[in-house]
Amino acid sequence: MALVQNKSATVATLNSDSGVPNSAIYGALKKLEKRGLIELQNSKPMRYKCLSPDVAIFKLKHDFEAECENIQCQLDTIYGTSIEEAHDEGVWVIKGVNNVTNKIIQLIEEASKEILILTSFTPFDRLAEKGDLHKKDYLKIVQLFNKKTAQGVDVKMISSSESEAMKMSNMVPLALIRVNDLKGQLDGLKSFIMLVDNSKTLLSTVSEGDGNLDLNAICADGEDFSNTMSHLLTARWEISKAYEISK
Repeated sequence: MALVQNKSATVATLNSDSGVPNSAIYGALKKLEKRGLIELQNSKPMRYKCLSPDVAIFKLKHDFEAECENIQCQLDTIYGTSIEEAHDEGVWVIKGVNNVTNKIIQLIEEASKEILILTSFTPFDRLAEKGDLHKKDYLKIVQLFNKKTAQGVDVKMISSSESEAMKMSNMVPLALIRVNDLKGQLDGLKSFIMLVDNSKTLLSTVSEGDGNLDLNAICADGEDFSNTMSHLLTARWEISKAYEISK
């Protein structure tokens, strides 16, 4: 910050403006130099100049993305080898709003044939109200549903009420929507069950306390578990009535 304020400065100036001891300043400057964020003027005393914020941030982003790509290549190689050796069909626990929504996004992106869902959008509405980050994830999920329907993937949604069905229909117009209102048994549904390509299942529940909402989920890619969920969700789909848009 002291460098940004001064554009260029000596160690003495940086010490005066930042309050950081000289011994610590030299170490910090060396790290900044290594990352290419500052320039040196070979003068007496030595002067240091920072890059403009936009150039510095661009460089940081570029370096970070390059590092991530390198790490991903290495991890993909290791992961691919482990997949060939054994396929784990476990049931996994996922905790936290960000982790659960990221998993939902991943599963939707991987869908190639069908997505079958028993849900209420209410929990996601309320999460979206909690902040811009959750709203961004919520909108991305809706966009992905629309992308998949446009690609020919069958997106089937079983709603808990006519009002929820209307909301779903407005958000994902090409989705196949049915209403399963069993005398109010599903009113205020606080779960999200999704079956992807009849092979991957995610069951998420919403917990609420002290005014805060949180998501937890179990995810399974095992054949036995997914077959069971497929049977239950398909049965629920069959006994539900098709949603008809009011004219």
